[in-house]
Amino acid sequence: MVVAEGPADAPLVIIGEGPGRTEDQAGRPFVGPAGQLLDRILHAAGLRRAETYLTNTVKCRPPGRDPTPQEILTCTDHWLHPQLSLLRPRVIVTLGNTPTQTLLRTTRGITDLRGHWYAFTHPDAQGGQSQALLRPLYHPAYLLRRDERTPGSPKSLTWHDIQEVAAVLRGEREPAAPLPVPLDEPGQPGLF
Repeated sequence: MVVAEGPADAPLVIIGEGPGRTEDQAGRPFVGPAGQLLDRILHAAGLRRAETYLTNTVKCRPPGRDPTPQEILTCTDHWLHPQLSLLRPRVIVTLGNTPTQTLLRTTRGITDLRGHWYAFTHPDAQGGQSQALLRPLYHPAYLLRRDERTPGSPKSLTWHDIQEVAAVLRGEREPAAPLPVPLDEPGQPGLF
């Protein structure tokens, strides 16, 4: 199991899908090639990994396949939600579809959801509610497969998103009014 790494009082929590092979072997999140890219992204934005709490939606990786919805639900209920209730972060960054869709309870994809702040409310450890700003980003593993850096490319959009996160954490900027958790839009009803 790869549970987490980072200080419990970190204002920033980064959540990925699940550990990969390198993370399983090391027992630490985000240490493989995608994690190394994440470290470079954080450093370039003036953020420090040592001051960030890193975790995943699922804490162990099913061999050779993506986690099932039931595995995601089980890990979220038993691990991720209790972690967030104790941590009470100011900002949550979700990397890719799985953590974004899980926390926002939507089936909409990362391409539609990234680039915006969302108001995220979750129970806290004292029996109340805690508020956090949630910002979806492309997963670094996806960025490794998409190397172009032209304006509008995933890497340039991620650079904009992480700069926004850093500015909010430093108090240099207030995010535009956070959007409510997005609701799935049902299909257009028939006209006749």
